[in-house]
Amino acid sequence: MADIQKYLNLVTSQHTNKPKFTAWLTAVLEKVDDATNLANDIYTYFDLDSAVGAQQNVLGDIVGVKREVPFQPSDGSSPVLDDDTFLLVIQAKIAQNMWDGTISQIYDLFDTLFPLQKLVVTDNQDMTMSALVFGMNPGIQQDLVANGYIVPKPQGVLLNYAFPANPVFAYDIESDVFKGYDEGYWIQYF
Repeated sequence: MADIQKYLNLVTSQHTNKPKFTAWLTAVLEKVDDATNLANDIYTYFDLDSAVGAQQNVLGDIVGVKREVPFQPSDGSSPVLDDDTFLLVIQAKIAQNMWDGTISQIYDLFDTLFPLQKLVVTDNQDMTMSALVFGMNPGIQQDLVANGYIVPKPQGVLLNYAFPANPVFAYDIESDVFKGYDEGYWIQYF
């Protein structure tokens, strides 16, 4: 309302005492003020970190993903993604759209989206790639990875995934994903 008063103060003295003119000008200025405020704030309504519901649907349309996935999640949940999961898909699609084609950037993307899990990708040099995903529990996130929603791949290349359920044997590493003797399991890597 302060901006409107600023313009009302500019009205010449011959019209300041005309209530109909002042009411008409106020009504017009309120509409312009509302439109200006919306234009100034619209970026906040579609900020990726704060968008929810319909706002996320619009952002998904812009980057090329839908809230409903074309598969039934293995945990029996709805194929319509909740806001947190859909945000993950949108972020992954943005990263895929900006991907430079290198395996190192796949690691950067995956580490950003899943800091507690580990990914190992191998280019088999025969139009296939192999990916081991460590530390990811079965569920919707694992389904999204397995169905190509998270890890980018070159067009025409087959990407095979494996999700080891047990900790993997490793030397000099001790974490939930990697264990030493008597606790870690050997895996066959494709």
